[in-house]
Amino acid sequence: MTESATPLEAVQPIEGRILTDVVLGLENASIGMVIPSGFQPFDKVLDGGLRTRELVLVGGVPGVGKTIMTLQWARNIAAGGFPVSYVCYEHDEEALASRLLALEVGELKNAEAGVRSGETLALIQEVSLAEKRLGDEVDDDPVLASALETMSRYSDDLVLIKGSGTSTRIAELREIAEASGPGSVLFVDYLQKIPMADGGWTDSERSIRQGEELKELAMEFDVVVVAVTAAEASGLNVRRVRPHHIRGASGLTYEADVICLLNEKWLSVSKRHSAYDPVQAQGFKRRIVMTIEKNRRGKSGVELEFVKDFVHFRFDTKGGFVEEQLIDDMMFPE
Repeated sequence: MTESATPLEAVQPIEGRILTDVVLGLENASIGMVIPSGFQPFDKVLDGGLRTRELVLVGGVPGVGKTIMTLQWARNIAAGGFPVSYVCYEHDEEALASRLLALEVGELKNAEAGVRSGETLALIQEVSLAEKRLGDEVDDDPVLASALETMSRYSDDLVLIKGSGTSTRIAELREIAEASGPGSVLFVDYLQKIPMADGGWTDSERSIRQGEELKELAMEFDVVVVAVTAAEASGLNVRRVRPHHIRGASGLTYEADVICLLNEKWLSVSKRHSAYDPVQAQGFKRRIVMTIEKNRRGKSGVELEFVKDFVHFRFDTKGGFVEEQLIDDMMFPE
């Protein structure tokens, strides 16, 4: 007795494009829209900045500054006139707005000598805790007033969204990207928090699937997707996080166009650079190292550094290239 044939799933039609049309649009398709992040050496390495249709991953251990950096990118990009959506599964909109306000205070302090920010930062904290009303304090704090005025210049181009671990799925992210339109930037903080249907996957397999969906989203809607990504447990106790420490590394490193990993400089630098120089060692603690582990369009393995200003939830965007030898699992272990 022969077994009955298993019904086939409905076949989806595949639509192609004739070669002539592809070639005529090849130049624009290959370049994409370039969107500067505002972090000078990073944009230089990427030949101008982020590009539409690409997936950018930003990884590192908790507390290294992933949200601070990506939110600052979002601010800079929106200030440049590009539509930006920042979906955060870790913080609500009010917390993100408070960080942006503190960032603007830090920018003002960095640009103008004599600006004191301590009282303003304390006030922002009180406002975020609903202990004071922002509107009641602006007239008495010129630093706060200036920060708010700066924020108003880009506030219409930056949408903050509190992501839900149960309901802000890929479908909702697709709607956000479609509404923002081509040439926009979608930030997801962070990738592993995107809820997925239960497919019996491991955490690593789920991360791979999440990365695949975000890459498809970027290509379909002609946007940049920047996703913060978590490290595996094995990466939490190492001195320097590398690509294989990313959760779902085997698939994510393939899907991503750019992978940036953040590490504390004082942990990442070979001890021979600081063992006999406590002043230099202390200086290393004020910096993070950003390694561009993958760059599909250019040079990979580039090591940049940025000074932290976490009191103001920001980095100094000037940055620079790392001159010291960094430790490595294979060639330069310590």
